[in-house]
Amino acid sequence: MASAPPPPPPPPPRDDRPETTRGYGQGYAYFGMALNFTVAILLFGALGWWIDGLVHTRPLLAIVGAFVGGFAGFMSIYYRVKRDTGPGARGSGNGKT
Repeated sequence: MASAPPPPPPPPPRDDRPETTRGYGQGYAYFGMALNFTVAILLFGALGWWIDGLVHTRPLLAIVGAFVGGFAGFMSIYYRVKRDTGPGARGSGNGKT
């Protein structure tokens, strides 16, 4: 006996908030990306500083760690923007409403 196909997924909920309040969420998302970038630099730099203390090469690995953290933070922002503006993204600017 064959089973029935699963029901289709429900449509996404409609966003009834005014346009001005929707912008706050986007602003917080950008603030989060900036905070992520900053924390990555500080954490990798601190990790390099700590390792420098163990191997007595201060500040070489702290500088390398800061650059690695900056690169990691930049790549995080890059992939987030690429995901948010890519095909199929909400508000991707295809000209159709």
